[in-house]
Amino acid sequence: MKNMTQASLQTKKPTIEVWQRKDGSWIVNAPISSVRIGETDREQVKKKNCVDYLMDISVFVGKSENDCRKWLDRNRQGLVKLGTPYEVA
Repeated sequence: MKNMTQASLQTKKPTIEVWQRKDGSWIVNAPISSVRIGETDREQVKKKNCVDYLMDISVFVGKSENDCRKWLDRNRQGLVKLGTPYEVA
């Protein structure tokens, strides 16, 4: 029983995913920093009143998996930057 509790508390590593919706369209989902998209105030994170967190956001919808893969190849670097949590030095 102890192993099940430990396994359920572990979080999966955030990854960029391409998957198909029920309506047949394809989506690129990516973990995005709440500070980098403006949902959490950067100054409040600096003052340690708030914390930055990653949330999965659909960033592209395409007609095929190939469309999504091509879009991801062109935009991966930007998504990696958006997915980097804001940290105070």
